[in-house]
Amino acid sequence: MYILGDGNQVQPEGIAGELCVAGRGLARGYLNREDETAKRFVADPFVPGERMYRTGDLVKWVNGGIEYIGRIDQQVKVRGYRIELSEIEVQLAQLSGVQDAAVTAVKDKGGHTAIAAYVTPETADIEALKSSLKETLPDYMIPAFWVTLNELPVTANGKVDRKALPEPDIEAGSGEYKAPATDMEELLVGIWKDVLGIPEIGVSDNFFSLGGDSIKGIQMASRLNQHGWKLEMKDLFQHPTIEELTQYVERAEGKQADQGPVEGEVILTPIQRWFFEKNFTNKHHWNQSVMLHAKKGFDPERVEKTLQALIQHHDALRMVYREENGDIIQTYKPISESKVSFEIVDLYGSDEDMLKSQIRILANRLQSSLDLQKGPLLKAEQYRTEAGDHLLITVHHLVVDGVSWRILLEDFASGYMQAEKEENVVFPQKTNSFKDWAEELAGFSQSTHLLQQAEYWAQIDAEQVSPVPKDYETVQRMVKHTSSVLCELTEEDTKHLLTDVHQPYGTEINDILLSALGLTMKEWTDGAKIGINLEGHGREDIIPNVNISRTVGWFTAQYPVVLDMSEQDASAVIKSVKENLRHIPDKGVGYGILRYVTETADTKGFTPEISFNYLGQFDSEVKTDFFEPSAFDMGRQVSEESEALYALSFSGMIRNGRFVLSCSYNEKEFERATVEEQMERFKENLLMLIRHCTEKEDKEFTPSDFSAEDLEMDEMGDIFDMLEENLK
Repeated sequence: MYILGDGNQVQPEGIAGELCVAGRGLARGYLNREDETAKRFVADPFVPGERMYRTGDLVKWVNGGIEYIGRIDQQVKVRGYRIELSEIEVQLAQLSGVQDAAVTAVKDKGGHTAIAAYVTPETADIEALKSSLKETLPDYMIPAFWVTLNELPVTANGKVDRKALPEPDIEAGSGEYKAPATDMEELLVGIWKDVLGIPEIGVSDNFFSLGGDSIKGIQMASRLNQHGWKLEMKDLFQHPTIEELTQYVERAEGKQADQGPVEGEVILTPIQRWFFEKNFTNKHHWNQSVMLHAKKGFDPERVEKTLQALIQHHDALRMVYREENGDIIQTYKPISESKVSFEIVDLYGSDEDMLKSQIRILANRLQSSLDLQKGPLLKAEQYRTEAGDHLLITVHHLVVDGVSWRILLEDFASGYMQAEKEENVVFPQKTNSFKDWAEELAGFSQSTHLLQQAEYWAQIDAEQVSPVPKDYETVQRMVKHTSSVLCELTEEDTKHLLTDVHQPYGTEINDILLSALGLTMKEWTDGAKIGINLEGHGREDIIPNVNISRTVGWFTAQYPVVLDMSEQDASAVIKSVKENLRHIPDKGVGYGILRYVTETADTKGFTPEISFNYLGQFDSEVKTDFFEPSAFDMGRQVSEESEALYALSFSGMIRNGRFVLSCSYNEKEFERATVEEQMERFKENLLMLIRHCTEKEDKEFTPSDFSAEDLEMDEMGDIFDMLEENLK
């Protein structure tokens, strides 16, 4: 017996697949049913010349045995999610108010696939059943339509007769999809659809269960602000459904940001001070870039017009830097002196190998051509080929970050379409400038709120962590000696990672990814304390009445975290990592402010050997109706002669619907095989955690889910034990 997934891959324990039977004694086929025989009796992929039988049964290995889940033909797709109807039936049947249950797929009023539940007895409390199901199933698996019956119709052999089940009342249906009923709900549904890339969203859907994260939350707030409303991120995290969230949306009545060009000098932010403190070799060449591909080609005039409009609108792109008496002075270059650097290169007639070589050479030249003192810090080149055009846009990291790129790509797409219609390029209104933010940070750096965090960060700096075992010792890490290893999840596992994995413990994606990384490093280092340098977007709600949701600049907050991996089982590890991350004040933004801006702060600094950064989902931002990501090499974004800071640098993102993790390492410190082994361990640990969470039926809370700030994990366990005793 085999349990097989897509591509006849043998499924690991706990992962559902089709039960297939092979070996001696297998029947030759169906009598007089050649089509069905050809469909079911197929070549055995593991024994050449033999056959196997596809049963059509969905099963999984559990504790050395096989657990039946249901028929594969009971799989349906609801709003992009593949759902096993039998899983819902199992959960329904376990509820105290249900004697018997059946679940089918139906079409709603819009012609979309939806879930209908049939339960007995007729007196079942539907609202109570929905509420109970939400404890064990993700929102998208909650039936949209409900029918109560005295008994379920059955066939002669005692199975549920699904053909005899009555049609649900589609007009009166409720449940999973709840349509917007007010203007604000309509507005939020439209914004969520745009940001999350999901065609149908109900007001009871959970933002984070649909794949949202903090960066997408910022994008949502930005779009809301364009309509004259504001929303604080803490409210989204506490009330992640539209029907809960509407009461926290407020009219944006504060002072509107100045829409004119920003001029003058700008205080360096903590991350910028960190950059100049490191004194990287060839600091001019330290960029972030994108390369876009348009099958039908880009119109060069429209590209140039749009890029020029970006530089004029997003003031940070006009920054230049000079050294004066040992200090770095950051200032805006006047618009009159800020002309976009844009070149067109014809590469017609080159075969694919030659194109790769030519574009790599051209891209490397462009990447190394930025000048911090003279500017501009944004440059672009368009490579024209028979198979469409490739547009490389490179920007120095000092003036851009991951959130900024989302803003720039959205504006580039909008501006290009306006230019195509021969309209003036107009972008949404500016939010507060990078200069405003830097000045407000200077004031915040002396606040009581921030100074109270100093003791927390001093304790982190003093931690003794497990060293990373190296194959060789090196005096200095250089970018030119850096290589990388990738690991990738399937689309299905990625969808779990973004959505239903987070149901049982109320986690975010970083909780799961860092749990997997912590387990991997624990196995490798044989130590329980794992030091990791984390990066956050840095745009936290720490300064009232300052809106930077559409502001371009380098806002990143980086800070050390020490994971205590002394726990053994998956549940304890996830909860421990989650609580560790939730206890970080202001999501780490204060660490850099204390170290680089607060004059009285005593922070000596602690740089772990490992860095980790989850960049989020770029699929929707880089893929539009007229362009998509280019497959060609963007060139070296950082100078080969620059210093590499970490022994291991992990960077994850969602690309083409799949989670991809890259691990950069120094060839002078590690053998490639060593890093490949650890990446394989990481993948195994991550898949184990995904399986654990998707199979877990009950929801477990941790102290951060409640308002008592000083509540510890063991104390909360005692509380739940007492509650359980009282309920008995």
